[in-house]
Amino acid sequence: MRASNCILSLILVSMIFLPLNVQAHAADTFTVVVKDTGLTPNGSQIMYNDSVIWHNVDSTENITHRIVFDGDGDGLFNGSNDWDSGELYPECGSSNQTNETTTNQTDNCNMTFLVWFNGTFGVGEYHYQDILSNGTVLNGTVIVMEDVHPAEAPPPIGSTFGVFDDEDDEPTEVESESEPMDAKQLIMLVGIGSGASAVLLIILLIRRSDGLE
Repeated sequence: MRASNCILSLILVSMIFLPLNVQAHAADTFTVVVKDTGLTPNGSQIMYNDSVIWHNVDSTENITHRIVFDGDGDGLFNGSNDWDSGELYPECGSSNQTNETTTNQTDNCNMTFLVWFNGTFGVGEYHYQDILSNGTVLNGTVIVMEDVHPAEAPPPIGSTFGVFDDEDDEPTEVESESEPMDAKQLIMLVGIGSGASAVLLIILLIRRSDGLE
């Protein structure tokens, strides 16, 4: 019994100290088109848990592209923090793009290259390169933002909701309930007063007559 109470207490304490920020983002894939004129776009801003795919559409004869990132700065692209797409072709299964045979191109041909930013590559700024087979080097950037959704807090005390007409905020004058009496009301009051006086007079006369007897 004591053990179960301790476990329940720990659960309650953990719930109290849970962080108010939660991460909830559906993964998206962003495309960078590799053209003969350059990378489109050459700068991408994404959220953590997204991915980027490079798609080569440069059909220039005998030209391939290679997407690389030197994460450890050693000048090579074979580390665990590096990218290396290998040669990217505009299409596969054709012997017209290179001097290789159709079979070799089919086995080793890639048109796209995909990188996920949800583990080894997380939040940060990545400056990568597109190395063409003719020696041209193009630069690109991927910026990965942290996906944080702050928990909604209750509205502060005194918050006002809804739509209000500003004219209603102005104080309104209360009309006086006492209005001038008309002639009919005045006659009724005089009649009531006269009747009350007459009744009082009769009572006094009766008492006086009784005293004389």
